[in-house]
Amino acid sequence: SVYAPLQGTAPVVIFDMKKTLFLLAFICFLAAVAFYLGREGEMKTKVQLGSNSYMDDVSITHKKDGVMKWILNSRKAIFLTDNNVKLVELKITLPEKGLTLTSESGLYEIDKRNLKIENNIKASTSSYDIVAKTLYWDASKNELLSDERVQLVGKKFYVEGDGLTSTNDNAKLEKN
Repeated sequence: SVYAPLQGTAPVVIFDMKKTLFLLAFICFLAAVAFYLGREGEMKTKVQLGSNSYMDDVSITHKKDGVMKWILNSRKAIFLTDNNVKLVELKITLPEKGLTLTSESGLYEIDKRNLKIENNIKASTSSYDIVAKTLYWDASKNELLSDERVQLVGKKFYVEGDGLTSTNDNAKLEKN
């Protein structure tokens, strides 16, 4: 607004239209933002995932108390259902244990956090390799299991069995 005194009269207010329109637009913008933020919970839509949904080059990192526990990488994650995700060309790294596991595929159960790993599995450390056809990670028990042939191959040893049960600090080959 500009005040322009006229001779012999009271001051007259002359409005600057550009400033007035800008102020009005700004107030409308703030009102719209406040409206949408207030309704944010109502407006969110659930993403529907199915066999046509997938992600390329997936990387998931898990830290606990600032320490890296594991990293999962997959070339492709295919959502079979809302609960099951097929992982293609899987790689899991456990830095604390110095272990890297690779496999052609895996199936992750989202609700239970279980993972079934299949096809050409190789878990490597600096001292030995574990070779298996299938491994199953039971998250509720914190166990890695297999009921098929598992081989442990070291620089100076070779051991195999018809199953495996492994926890954080213990691994046991079963049968034969």
